[in-house]
Amino acid sequence: MERCQLNETLGFLVDFSLMNKLNINYSLTERFLTHSKYIYNYHDGFNFDEVWGFFTENQFYPYLLSFEQTFNINYTPAEFFCIEAGNGKQFYGDGYRSLLQSDYSGNHPYIKIESEFLNFKYSCTWSRFGNPTYYNSYNIPKYNVTHYLDCRIGKHVNLGLFESVMSRKFMSFEFFNPVVFFRPIDYSLGSDNNVLMGANFKVSFSQKNCIYAQFVLDDVIVGQLMNDIKHRISSSYTGLYGWFANKWGIHGGMKFFDMFKVKGLDCFVEGNIVRPYTYSHSVRELTYTCNGKPLAHPLGANFVEGVGGISYFNDFIECNLKVAYAIVGADSSQYSHFGQNVFYPTMDAYMPSQSNIPVSSYYNVLLQGIRTNVATVKFDIAYYPLKNKALSVFAEIAMRYNSNELRKDKYLGVCIGVRSRIIR
Repeated sequence: MERCQLNETLGFLVDFSLMNKLNINYSLTERFLTHSKYIYNYHDGFNFDEVWGFFTENQFYPYLLSFEQTFNINYTPAEFFCIEAGNGKQFYGDGYRSLLQSDYSGNHPYIKIESEFLNFKYSCTWSRFGNPTYYNSYNIPKYNVTHYLDCRIGKHVNLGLFESVMSRKFMSFEFFNPVVFFRPIDYSLGSDNNVLMGANFKVSFSQKNCIYAQFVLDDVIVGQLMNDIKHRISSSYTGLYGWFANKWGIHGGMKFFDMFKVKGLDCFVEGNIVRPYTYSHSVRELTYTCNGKPLAHPLGANFVEGVGGISYFNDFIECNLKVAYAIVGADSSQYSHFGQNVFYPTMDAYMPSQSNIPVSSYYNVLLQGIRTNVATVKFDIAYYPLKNKALSVFAEIAMRYNSNELRKDKYLGVCIGVRSRIIR
């Protein structure tokens, strides 16, 4: 069990707008943190055994000083077009989680253009990501381009198409085309870039409820995928299945607003499944990560997760309850690679330049590895003395439980205080 600790946070925000054409904002947050060992190791981003709380002692690092800067400048020369540049993060999708790209990773420099016309909304984002290595703290940069096209079909359906490419070099000329599909160009160039594709789907039955889904495709061969389906359908199937490079994930959920006709009573529930080795790459520096954290789901890959929450708010009170349960096929941090650690290079042969652990070419299945149960519960309640909700008095309790065949760990955190909503 963790002992009591104090986290102090200071920050400021500057926001400027001009004639609804130009908007500039900048925020700086400084945190002086006392972290437990597994949180400290998590910021290193590589030892996932430590991430999930498999720590051997309650060791604290009392001098961790964290800065986070968020900056963006947005210019809208026309109603249907805008350009934005800054230091921040992106989120694609409609759920609590995103398997495409989430705001879980650290801030990074980016340039984004957005256009909206008829029933279409399109964005293209060029980003520079930090890329710490396993062996030293030298930050090797990598570059990413992301396209996202959202199409509204009728009054109730939205379909979004997503693609992303990660490169070690600043993008060649072809990748500066803001409307191109990456896969044909990447194939024609014979590059080792990491290309990710996906889709987002939402059906809004009314303003009060909706369902949504995502599918992410990192790599796949249709014939190998059909073998997996045959193996799943028939226990008598004796052919090859479980090819290591069949890398995909699915995500689905639903949201309800003003449940039981109670204004401010909202709920969501969703599930996530990600195959082993998804988001990883044969080249260590091209994994789908940023600043030592996964770019998509916090669990990395090789997991099944269910998460839900219920909240209530009015002019003075806000309550939130979130519950998550996941089964993870975890890796041993030094001696195995079953597909959960997205930072580790993945190939079924030894690559001297990557010093990788070769993985099995076939017979890879979901949740292989050290099967680990991860359960978290978080509840918080806040009181807003001012109607603009700029300041609140709050209390929060969080519980985490991790268990596998090797050990069991528990965590309980209780927090009370005063906070401002100036910065998220």
